[in-house]
Amino acid sequence: MSARSRQVVLAIGLTGLLIDAVASHPAFGVNKVTLFKVVTPQNEIVIGITRAELAEMHGKTAEAVTRALNDAGELQAWQYEPRTGAGGALEEAPIRKVEIAAGPATRIEPYTTAHTVLPITDEIMIEAIR
Repeated sequence: MSARSRQVVLAIGLTGLLIDAVASHPAFGVNKVTLFKVVTPQNEIVIGITRAELAEMHGKTAEAVTRALNDAGELQAWQYEPRTGAGGALEEAPIRKVEIAAGPATRIEPYTTAHTVLPITDEIMIEAIR
């Protein structure tokens, strides 16, 4: 195998690894979503908030989200739930837009998961409107 052939094979392999890293790790994506758990006396749900929305809240923590909720009296966010992805692996996916009302018993907590967190895309937003 010539030196040029080895370089081409190496370039193709590195390109494949880079594409796999971006596709399998949404943290590298532009629309990264941070998950939080909303706890009320009635139930608990997991919500996702984008980087842009967190920037509007002037923080990236559960405390910043709580402050924004209390200041506005309500907060709209995407509810996330685990589902099985195309490859059979579990992933956290947005399922519906929800409105959270501020209340003395409502808590926002950080939420971590070992699953892949899917970003909120334009097609998900269009599907939610229908």
